[in-house]
Amino acid sequence: MPHERWTTKFFHPLLILVCIILFHVTDVWAEVGKGPLHVRNQFPPHLMFLKPVPDSPLLVPRDQWEFSLAADYASVFTDASSDEWSVLADMEMTMLELSIAYGITEYLSLSLDVPLVSMNDGFLDGFLENYHDALGVSNYGREKRPKDEFGYELKKGGETWFSGESGGLHLADISISAKLSLTDEKSGIFPASVSLAYTLKVPLGDESSGFGSGRFDHGISLLSQFRFSSFAFYLNPGIIFLSDPETSGAHVSVNNIFGVFAGGEYIYDKSLALSAQLNYYTSPFKNTGLRSLDDDTLELALGFTYELAHGMKLEFAFCEDLTYSSPDFNVHTRVIYEIGH
Repeated sequence: MPHERWTTKFFHPLLILVCIILFHVTDVWAEVGKGPLHVRNQFPPHLMFLKPVPDSPLLVPRDQWEFSLAADYASVFTDASSDEWSVLADMEMTMLELSIAYGITEYLSLSLDVPLVSMNDGFLDGFLENYHDALGVSNYGREKRPKDEFGYELKKGGETWFSGESGGLHLADISISAKLSLTDEKSGIFPASVSLAYTLKVPLGDESSGFGSGRFDHGISLLSQFRFSSFAFYLNPGIIFLSDPETSGAHVSVNNIFGVFAGGEYIYDKSLALSAQLNYYTSPFKNTGLRSLDDDTLELALGFTYELAHGMKLEFAFCEDLTYSSPDFNVHTRVIYEIGH
């Protein structure tokens, strides 16, 4: 990866650290952290696969519900080809996700995630070109394409894997998860909570347009939280078992994904928590000759969680790519509503 991407991108976590230090330190001792920012990489070629998502080990309490609606807006550009592969992803994308979680017992909860995707021409190409010029980093070939024009296609060996479409709101593959509590800070010696999570991706998205793989995927992850006074730290290693996707013609094989999420949360007061986190996972592709497909993913997210009212929280994050296999940026918002808390 070019050195200028690292130097400019790692300026942001240093800036947020300085901002946190400048805040006056309070004697807050919250019962629990508000949890990591629930953001995921929105790189379109990864859309059809199950991907690691930051999550807290804490469960929805027994017989209680949690509803959330997330909205992400991302700008994506990659246009490259190798001897066998070619990829074009030139778009701005909106992702809506409805999530429902229920506490089955004190130690087990279930959740359902339903994503809806809209890919469009967008309007930010000129702004992003000027922004990259001002930072002195590459514009990744965006200037060679017509401004604000949609394009989404992936080919292998001259055969089309899929060809995306602009406009509309399309159902992507849904996922069903179970979370089992192994220990929490109330019962353990250390201020730590650990859970085991299993996720099943169900193929309901249209594979011919890149909204789904047409196959089931499975994932297992270990969710952990460590809390010290006003700070909470999260670490989630995991593995995802991918099935080779259905294609329109090309034969495509993919690799399993290994991922790790690490994040820190500063609990400013009972209503506000500030977060900085990194989400990494290995690429499902291998030896395509294209960095946008072969590179592992590393994405930085900075944001906050704010309690709007009792049982209702607002989550906001700005996500910046640190590798080629991520959107140029992603703006994330999420409203969480808890019933019975």
